[in-house]
Amino acid sequence: MVDSHSNKQVIITGPTSGIGRAIALELGGLGFNLVLACRDVAQGEQTAQEIARRGGAATVEVMPIDTSSQASVRAFAQQYRERHARLDVLINNAGMNRGPQPRATSVDGIELTFATNVLGYHLLTRELLGLLTASAAPGAPTRIVNVASQFASDLDLDDLQFERRPFDSTKAYAQSKACNRLLTWALARRLAAAGGSVTANAMAPGLVVDTGLYRHAPPEMLARLRQRGGRSVAQGADTAVWLTSCDEVTGVSGQFFFDRREAVCEFRDTAAEERLWAICEGLTAGPDGQGG
Repeated sequence: MVDSHSNKQVIITGPTSGIGRAIALELGGLGFNLVLACRDVAQGEQTAQEIARRGGAATVEVMPIDTSSQASVRAFAQQYRERHARLDVLINNAGMNRGPQPRATSVDGIELTFATNVLGYHLLTRELLGLLTASAAPGAPTRIVNVASQFASDLDLDDLQFERRPFDSTKAYAQSKACNRLLTWALARRLAAAGGSVTANAMAPGLVVDTGLYRHAPPEMLARLRQRGGRSVAQGADTAVWLTSCDEVTGVSGQFFFDRREAVCEFRDTAAEERLWAICEGLTAGPDGQGG
């Protein structure tokens, strides 16, 4: 089992804590070649050492990225393409919930939660899509796995950056997780139209996974969420690991998964998905003014 994935190359963003770390540890045990894309390289090295101690991973490499910075995302993608000839799975996981802090902007002048959790997914995927496409084989599409959430709401396509409504970090996070889903459906349509050599799916880890992500949430909201069932980090990571490694989902695209089963997404709306896609393309246009 350990050797069955040793020729597969996987990028995981946000692999130093919480669900991302659990995904990395599990995939390491399955023998994948891993690239840990993280903001804190020292923590990334600690995760890599833990994977090595457990054994299994063919290779583990740590590379720096700050998904809130478009220059950093582009630099990471360029460096990865220079170092590696293939990419089999991209796991977009890195995210933030800023807690009771005021609105802030990224180095690109974009509201920080949206920049990190939404545009980070979108731009990194776009930058690596050519390599994902080139790495696919007949009957064996490469894969994009977007870590979304059941905690998704407050989508306002007219005010994605909280420039008019009062900033609320919990709402900003919930909106970003809704956006992760919408962009996955829009991407999956484009991938299908291009021949289906790459698949894109989203998954939800479950509510109140023990990662600390909701530690700043209002107590009454946490109480309501916990009544619906807390989950361990390993439970939260399981579906992402399955979507990465299982033959059962080969060729499946444009779906939302929870506990290894397809789930209904209440945000499916082609017009809204396309509008959000266009907004994100505009906000991540390169130096030549072109998106992807």
